Amino acid sequence: MERPRKPARARARVRRRKRPATRRHPSYYLVAGVDLRREMERLRALPAFARGPLARSAPELKVRRARRRPNRLGFAVPGEWRISVTAYPEIRPGDVLETLLHELVHLHVGRRPGGRAWHGRAFKRSLARAMAEAYGIVAVTPRSTLHGTYAAALEERRLREGEQLELPLAG
Repeated sequence: MERPRKPARARARVRRRKRPATRRHPSYYLVAGVDLRREMERLRALPAFARGPLARSAPELKVRRARRRPNRLGFAVPGEWRISVTAYPEIRPGDVLETLLHELVHLHVGRRPGGRAWHGRAFKRSLARAMAEAYGIVAVTPRSTLHGTYAAALEERRLREGEQLELPLAG
């Protein structure tokens, strides 16, 4: 007698099993003076992510190291529940923070159907909300989905106010 096949969703869950967490030295997560691990945990607690999967579990965080500025500053792999941020010699704290939040929003929103599957309206709305909640950056309208608009605002604010860009969450 032939066994019935599991539905596609059940098979997909099997592939998403978590790999054992790799133990890394804390300095692995330090990029441009930002502790990415600690900042990711802080960002996961934002109200913007409260009703999504980020509130329930932390994604795997990888830091790629490059000798010069890469084309991809980071990427998210929702199927593997992981994000990657690329460190390079002239990276600024604002670049790191924008990239980290951008990739977390990708995990939160996921891929949508249509022409702008990754960077559509839902993504842009979620990123703007998270940026406002995390760093107080509002009224910034990126002309495209390319990196830099929020990073410039973060750097301007950091230089103007001399702050570390980490704001306590309202509680």
